[in-house]
Amino acid sequence: PDMKTPHSLAAYRFATRILEPLAVQALKKRVRSGKEDRIRLGERLGHAGQLRPQGRLVWLHGASVGESLSLIPLINRLLDARPGLQVLV
Repeated sequence: PDMKTPHSLAAYRFATRILEPLAVQALKKRVRSGKEDRIRLGERLGHAGQLRPQGRLVWLHGASVGESLSLIPLINRLLDARPGLQVLV
């Protein structure tokens, strides 16, 4: 069967392609005003700043400072249970 892309998804994809250059320019402006670190600009654009470490990697995400801080006990328990485990927040 022919699966068509929903109109909303097609519109979203189109808008993000059109607006991407504006996002890049906005980030460059933030660098100039001191609100972004020039060295880490690539990360903001989705380019990793470091190579992936060897071995098992757990990737955790916090959307705010509070959420990120709440990960600390979990990280400690993971590292205690699995020595050598790599954690990316």
